[in-house]
Amino acid sequence: MKIIGKGVNNVKIGNVNKLVKTSLFLALAIVFQVLGKAEPQISQIFVGPAVNAILILTAIICGGSYGILVGSLTPFLAYLTGQLASALGPFIPFIIIGNILFVLSFIIISKRGNYGKYLGIIIGAFIKYIFLSFSASKLIPIFNLNIPAKIVNKLILTMGIPQLITALIGGCIALILIRILRKRKVYM
Repeated sequence: MKIIGKGVNNVKIGNVNKLVKTSLFLALAIVFQVLGKAEPQISQIFVGPAVNAILILTAIICGGSYGILVGSLTPFLAYLTGQLASALGPFIPFIIIGNILFVLSFIIISKRGNYGKYLGIIIGAFIKYIFLSFSASKLIPIFNLNIPAKIVNKLILTMGIPQLITALIGGCIALILIRILRKRKVYM
């Protein structure tokens, strides 16, 4: 019996290919986070949309589970690179959940009709925004995460409307890039 499409130790080549692409997307997210740390004035305007675009690109090109994986790792990497302030370490799980909700909403809704991918971005961005805003304003006090009040006030602002805007922009960037890649027959 001839095995086609399998590599070393019977691992499917397609899975390895997706894992490599996912790793490259994750590396690109790290680059954007480091650049954002180097230029704090443009950090949220630049890094937020870039990372959100990477989440959606990973989900489209590699699959939803890989998009969720990248969305789960990027907050830790933001913390390690200094993009996310050390006082916000306790908020990392909420950011992870927000990213997962964004990617998961996109994956589910994008399969619905001609406009599914656009609705997926819009609805996913709103769900992420609502969750992060609610978490910053209501869940931090409930869980008593010992984040200083001054930082909590800034966090409430940061996790509000700016999250909605960066998710919408990032999602649109991802869809534009996918359209360009398909038009050039780089990605089908």
